[in-house]
Amino acid sequence: MEKMINSLKKLGLSRYEAQAYIGLNKIITGTADDIANVSDLPRSRIYDILNILEKKGFVEIKRERPLKYTVIEPSTIFKKEKEKLISELETSEDKLEKLYINEISEVQAPVWLMHTPKNIIEKEIELIKQTQKSITLCAGFLLKREAQELIKAIRTNPRNIKTRIIAKPVCYVEDEKIELIELFEKSKLSNIEIIQRDLPMMKMLISDEKELIGTFAQFKGENNSIIPETAIGVNNKYAAICKNFNDYFLKQFKE
Repeated sequence: MEKMINSLKKLGLSRYEAQAYIGLNKIITGTADDIANVSDLPRSRIYDILNILEKKGFVEIKRERPLKYTVIEPSTIFKKEKEKLISELETSEDKLEKLYINEISEVQAPVWLMHTPKNIIEKEIELIKQTQKSITLCAGFLLKREAQELIKAIRTNPRNIKTRIIAKPVCYVEDEKIELIELFEKSKLSNIEIIQRDLPMMKMLISDEKELIGTFAQFKGENNSIIPETAIGVNNKYAAICKNFNDYFLKQFKE
């Protein structure tokens, strides 16, 4: 009974109106007194309730003495209400979709560009210091003094923050040789795990699998020497993208 009442309330009926409609379904046709009895409703309210049900299309009234009330078949009622609800939902969907499309271009995506090595390294240090669980660094190159600054930031983190580094053994910045693996190994940090790989000329630092900074730069010559002033950092906060990159890099450690 309660489930039927709640369903009818969703169609816009009050509790008394729902009770009267359910009661009338039991007798199909009857007087106001008949419906009040079968619905357990007060006689003082039954006429008003039935008049409202007629206006809402749930009953028909035969104008005779005494007035006779006939129920509208439930399948007819529910079919009409479902069609009405679907139409309203589709209209709302269309309006909301248009609103969304118009406004989405005004919303800034969680991706930011950074220029100059100084800005990129400062943002990386900030990211390391706010890390709670894990850091993953994939380094096809590092900028000048970047390894030292990263090591200093990692050293300030609690020792239970796991730091995994995948790096080329060496890179060149303005033709100056940088020993990537050696610099991190000499740091003697107990929470660092390092593996050596032949990587493309890019760098990615991932924090807690939910934020990353990717760095790209132009390079020249036979030793692929980085041109620092061309460096561009991409700060990405799309958690799904960050996790996918992190999972890919962690496979290197498992292998």
